[in-house]
Amino acid sequence: MALLTPQELRDELNIDDDDNELQTLTSLISGATAMIKSSIQMKITDDEILAVDAELYNRLIKTLATSMYYDRELSNGYSTGVRIMLTNLRSEIVGASDE
Repeated sequence: MALLTPQELRDELNIDDDDNELQTLTSLISGATAMIKSSIQMKITDDEILAVDAELYNRLIKTLATSMYYDRELSNGYSTGVRIMLTNLRSEIVGASDE
């Protein structure tokens, strides 16, 4: 599975097919992936995360980018869904123990 594209996010959000909107979505996806990666490990790549759990990573990118689309400042912080997905993805990557 590949990394989420701006066109896929546009289709999921039912946003008009417009160059300005695609540029905005591209920027939001870039910002979301940077925030996610820095929350996991500073030097991790998209490919490394995709190899662990591509479906969860793309869903997390979609959810965070959508939050930023409607509220660029994330004035209420990360949503509960983003925090849950980020915690799960991070634990898959850096390892977690139930002990």
